[in-house]
Amino acid sequence: MEASQWEHADRREAPRKRLQLRMAIVYPEHEGRPVQPIYHANTHDACITGLSMVVDDNVFYEGEVTVNLTLPPEYGWAAQKTITATARMTYAIHSSKLNGFKIGMTFLQFKEDAKELLQAAILRESEKADVPETGKPGAGSGA
Repeated sequence: MEASQWEHADRREAPRKRLQLRMAIVYPEHEGRPVQPIYHANTHDACITGLSMVVDDNVFYEGEVTVNLTLPPEYGWAAQKTITATARMTYAIHSSKLNGFKIGMTFLQFKEDAKELLQAAILRESEKADVPETGKPGAGSGA
């Protein structure tokens, strides 16, 4: 791939959607460390193959981590669901525009029905973005 092609290339296999989910990154335990470290954050965007987050600290880790994502409820009265996947961090860059470190992750494996639940949540959020706001006069309404 030539440099000019690389400049605009997106390595994600699925389209990303702006989706802010609460998440926890659980790092593997190491001998001599008293507790398994956990870092809480919010996603910046997500797709079925991975996600990115913007955080204050560079929490990049070269091995596999466990990611817990809290999905928005399907209905207002429904309980939130948390899904679990293993992932690998693929990049970490400091962004002065975003005022933090943007870290990308690729999902490696989902537990149980997590992949289907994430896909449904992404689809719901996409559909919400396509629905025009209500309660505002439309063009040509004379209001």
